[in-house]
Amino acid sequence: MEKILKQHLPPKSIEYCTELSKQYSFELSLSFDRKSKFGHYKYWPQTKTHIISINRGLSQPLFLITFIHELAHLDVMLHYGRRVKPHGKEWKNTFRSLLAPVLSPSIFEQNLLSALAIHLKKPKATLSADPVLWGTLFPSASTNTLAVKDIEVGSSFVFKNRVFKKIKTRRTRALCFESKSGNNYLIPLLASIDKVD
Repeated sequence: MEKILKQHLPPKSIEYCTELSKQYSFELSLSFDRKSKFGHYKYWPQTKTHIISINRGLSQPLFLITFIHELAHLDVMLHYGRRVKPHGKEWKNTFRSLLAPVLSPSIFEQNLLSALAIHLKKPKATLSADPVLWGTLFPSASTNTLAVKDIEVGSSFVFKNRVFKKIKTRRTRALCFESKSGNNYLIPLLASIDKVD
């Protein structure tokens, strides 16, 4: 685990995250770059195993935010079980307290630090639900480029060199269909795309 943290976290956050991870018993793994989420927490009750997986291609700041996000889920599971909402007040409070020690200009650039400070007042379930933070993490998403939110339901578009059709708009993501695979995917509304029709 320490090897993964050293390779993917901002250098000034490694000591804190390493010490923090020692407070919990869990498996940390790197995943392929999923399109709909940056990380995932899973609890297997049969084996009492906690697993956190994080996309391997994330920037160091985004890896850190995702690591803390998923660790907050683990902490909530240990303290509250499944009696609370996944991103309810318990998770929000835990996420705030775990992220607070790394809110430093030695770890995050000033513009990202400011966006995170605002985000923590009312953390969202997904980063794409916070346009300011999302635009800071992905500057191209805040320019005049076309995004999933800008096209009508029923329109086709290209995302990550794959063609999708927008089926339905949800709160922060769109349900989209890829005819080539025959599968549905959730794509962030702020994701940059190229329109087909």
